[in-house]
Amino acid sequence: MKRVLLLSALFSAIAVAQPTEEKIRQLEEQIRALQQEIQKLKEEQKKTEEVKQETDVLKEEIRKLRLEIAMPQLEIKSYSGLGPAASKAMFNPRGVSIGGYGEIHFLHNPDKKPKNTVDAKRLILYFGYAFNEKLKFNSEIEWEHAFVEGGEESGETAVEFAFIDYNFNEKLGLRGGLILIPVGIINEFHEPPTFPSVDRPYLERNIIPTTWRELGFGAYGKLGNLEYRAYITNGLKPNKEAGEKIQKGELLEGFRQNGFKAVSDQMAFSGRLDYNLPYNLKIGASGFFGGVQDDKGKKLGTLNLISPHLWWQYGGWDVRFVGAYGATSGADKISQEISTNPECQLGDTTQCTPFPKKFYGFYTQVAYDVLRLLGIPDQQLYVFGIYENYDTHASVPEGFEKPSGHKVQVFNAGLSYKPHPLIALKADYVRLSPKDAKKQNIYRLALGWMF
Repeated sequence: MKRVLLLSALFSAIAVAQPTEEKIRQLEEQIRALQQEIQKLKEEQKKTEEVKQETDVLKEEIRKLRLEIAMPQLEIKSYSGLGPAASKAMFNPRGVSIGGYGEIHFLHNPDKKPKNTVDAKRLILYFGYAFNEKLKFNSEIEWEHAFVEGGEESGETAVEFAFIDYNFNEKLGLRGGLILIPVGIINEFHEPPTFPSVDRPYLERNIIPTTWRELGFGAYGKLGNLEYRAYITNGLKPNKEAGEKIQKGELLEGFRQNGFKAVSDQMAFSGRLDYNLPYNLKIGASGFFGGVQDDKGKKLGTLNLISPHLWWQYGGWDVRFVGAYGATSGADKISQEISTNPECQLGDTTQCTPFPKKFYGFYTQVAYDVLRLLGIPDQQLYVFGIYENYDTHASVPEGFEKPSGHKVQVFNAGLSYKPHPLIALKADYVRLSPKDAKKQNIYRLALGWMF
């Protein structure tokens, strides 16, 4: 009886034990399945976070791309001789481009009154439009001296250039409109942070006019290491201020027509060749050859101007040399045309404002970025020196007298600090030494920018 009861209890225990073990096994399987599901959810959540991060990155890139298309960032590079800001529209593949530059000058000249002047000298805006990757429009509009108003003390608003450009390929591009004459260095490459001195060199203002532009058309391109530009434009014509400008030492400033109802019975050719050597050394020459005419288009003479140049920018150095040699035929007729003295018109040539038969000059610049020695890559501090020597009236027509101060030496030294490649803070000293005229010591400061 006891054995029966013991067997019954054993079978009952086995019967009870079997469901419990099965339940444990089922629970273990459910736990494993739940763990797998949790792991799967974690992986999906991780993927979701990664996708979200990738989406955010793509959104930011699209935002930047839209901004870049609407307003391309300025790169420090030149398109066919133009300065970086002026080149912006030419590199933009499509749509509108806006750029510009400006400069504010402080000048202390103890030899003049007033001794101190501050001037918002220039504010420039570039507007361009790319119709497609090859056909583009580019323009430069200038405001000088902060405001424009009637009277002699007024500033100026002017179109510095405006042209349509079609680029077939690297070897050939065509350009037409109001074009910068490609003579010297500064006339095309004139944004303030691109040169170290406070103002543009005297030779590239008084022998080669600054921002010299005329209406015309021409071609440009690059053949291996050789770059070229060649334009046909209207010729020169003296304006009402030409004689006064010459007396101030500004030889051709009053002969530019600047696209304003330009008399073009006499035409002109201008061109430039640049050969690119290793270590970013560029050597070449440029020239202007054209007729000089009066208001009615009658030929007064011809002017031929040749300018050799060298430009080396490498390893913190900025070394430049620009020369100029000019010869004029009909200088006597031009002199009588620009003279306002009645005695000149009556035949007394000594009372005329003389225009030269020959003129020449050169300047050389040496500048070095001393911050390179300290390993500071994002800023520059250029220490520079410039020497200029030019003669606006090396030879005049027989019977005419050379003006005083026609032969000039310039000593210029200073600093140009760039906290950013597009901004320059400048300070320099100028010793202006005209022959047979009063010497001047000029101290200058400037803030310049481009974008």
